[in-house]
Amino acid sequence: MKKSFGFTLVELLVVIAIIGILVGLLLPAVQAAREAARRMQCSNNMKQLGLAAHNYHDAHKKFPIGQHLFGTTTGGVSRGLGYNWSFGLLPFIEQGNLYNQFNNQFPVYETTVTRNGILAGTPLASFSCPSDKKPPTIDLTSERIRPSATSSYKAVNGSYNNGFSTLTFNDSAAFNGTFERDSRAIYGINNLTDGTSNTIIIAETRWGMNASGRTRSYIYGASDPSSSIYASGASECSFLNGQTAMNWVITVATSSANRTAGSFHPGGAQFAFGDGSVHFLSENIDHTASAYFAAAPYMQGATAPRNTMPFGTYQRLFAVGDGQVVNPFN
Repeated sequence: MKKSFGFTLVELLVVIAIIGILVGLLLPAVQAAREAARRMQCSNNMKQLGLAAHNYHDAHKKFPIGQHLFGTTTGGVSRGLGYNWSFGLLPFIEQGNLYNQFNNQFPVYETTVTRNGILAGTPLASFSCPSDKKPPTIDLTSERIRPSATSSYKAVNGSYNNGFSTLTFNDSAAFNGTFERDSRAIYGINNLTDGTSNTIIIAETRWGMNASGRTRSYIYGASDPSSSIYASGASECSFLNGQTAMNWVITVATSSANRTAGSFHPGGAQFAFGDGSVHFLSENIDHTASAYFAAAPYMQGATAPRNTMPFGTYQRLFAVGDGQVVNPFN
């Protein structure tokens, strides 16, 4: 009888099963390696933005204006043009040609006599985390820039989720972040009295954090719809704060979701600090979600015993000068 050298059905099934097991073991490792590469690219993006902020500071002796809404105080009238901090950084991230095409004597969304509103729909890789699922641009009737170029990064405007119309901007304890509307003083490194290595200046945000399944985060600036030719509101498109927990996805209609740090990196998000460093912070970092109380700023509450208990590490990192000792955070 002639001897057969082929595989039996059982042997073939065993080989297929072994290959399936190997693929199953290999796939998570491949996915983890890809995410590690995306996270590294995101870290590089933030590093470049942090260095750009320092180069801007070297040139102007201050950080950029957080949002141009000049004249907006309680009961005041906006005369702002809507440009934000990242627009100011463009010449320092090799986007000087794009910056020069804007006519910043007119609002960022203006299209009648300038191309500002068209240019503000230009996506930039420097403002896009590879893990973020955001679209490059978004066209919404609720925004004055249509379409608006989206961003994975926002500037920090403090520890608290304060309403801009309820407090005066010269309250440095309430509006205690590195960046703010230009109604408050524009800060420089000398204002970071807690130390540049203890102060977050730029943070990640991510797509899909609000009840509409989106996040308001734009590169060049923004404005809420208004009959005025000047910009109004929309600070949440450029800023976030430390009061709300990281990666808190909100399913009810509230602007807090747009003012919250987060990312699609497992377990936390990345933050650029005032010394130019970038750190990945765990979403389980010490956090008290403390609201602002004028009688007990930087504390967990307005009454005893919470008025003697400092707020958590996460919120301390968002303030430029709370005077609290920062616990180890990574």
